[in-house]
Amino acid sequence: MRGRRLLFALVAMLLLAIIAFVSVPRGVPGAPGQPQQEAPVASEGCGNLTVYVLNVSQADSIFIITPANKTILIDAGSKMKANSSSNVLAFLNRMNVTRIDYVVATHYHEDHIGGMDDILARFETGRIYENGNCGNLSSETAKRFHAYALLKGSTVVRTTEDLPPDGCLSEAKLIFPYGMPGGCSMGNENDNSVLLHIAYGNTSFLFTGDCDENCESAVMAQGASLKSDFLKAGHHGSSTSSSIPFLDAVGARYFAISADKDRSVKDGYFHPRETMLEKLYARSTGGTFRTDLNGNVKAVSDGNRLSVVPDAEQGECGIFSGYLSADAASYSPIPALSGRCG
Repeated sequence: MRGRRLLFALVAMLLLAIIAFVSVPRGVPGAPGQPQQEAPVASEGCGNLTVYVLNVSQADSIFIITPANKTILIDAGSKMKANSSSNVLAFLNRMNVTRIDYVVATHYHEDHIGGMDDILARFETGRIYENGNCGNLSSETAKRFHAYALLKGSTVVRTTEDLPPDGCLSEAKLIFPYGMPGGCSMGNENDNSVLLHIAYGNTSFLFTGDCDENCESAVMAQGASLKSDFLKAGHHGSSTSSSIPFLDAVGARYFAISADKDRSVKDGYFHPRETMLEKLYARSTGGTFRTDLNGNVKAVSDGNRLSVVPDAEQGECGIFSGYLSADAASYSPIPALSGRCG
């Protein structure tokens, strides 16, 4: 009898242990010894975040559709260069865009805001964000821009105000390199570029205008959130941007360069430079794209996965060829590729 009772007791203990194990919630936050449940990637009703880095010659323009279907335009190309601001208008028309909810004018250079007056004239617009009067407001480009902004009755924001949340993005933060208002760099308008950092679920993007090394240092000193999967490289691939500390702080896997290697020679810039391309080559685990070689570059995030699809494919020998100096004849592959690219 004693042996039988002992056997019953052991069986009962085993059954209790099994019940207890099955009853423990699996993957629920706070359950002892269990993996934490992954945070939801997107709320109900959220779609994709879609970014287009537009092919606008030696200039900049980026169009964004948020997961809640809000639209953002960063810069608008140049009116002085062929296939620049006209490409922006053509693209927006093909996309059947009628309203741009948020316009960001990164800084007062014609290759970034030259086409802004046409945008404001032809589309319904919401809030306009700019760099706080750092640039030359007496230029004809700036006068046209502000005249149309006033005409449309748009709210022009010149302070460190973030874009309003759309219910899906976890961050849409404007980053001003210098304290606003009145904290401008008077020596280099590129360094006054307004940056935009967007986070959606587990993915993130950083758009930098023409932010050069001084600007990058100022932004890092602020302690702003810079970590991003996708970086629109600063200043058209200039050797004066994309410093190693900045690239390390961002930690991007994908890079996009808005440039025109032929037009940049005519303008006297010789972009992109090999020194910058070398740094991207060492970090680009997802891919590097150039508008002059790839056309429009489209990046899509569902909040968890990020994919980048250009209009045209281009091999790494093309992507990672640049100017060694201010000499058209110096255009060649970066040293890391010279052996197999010729």
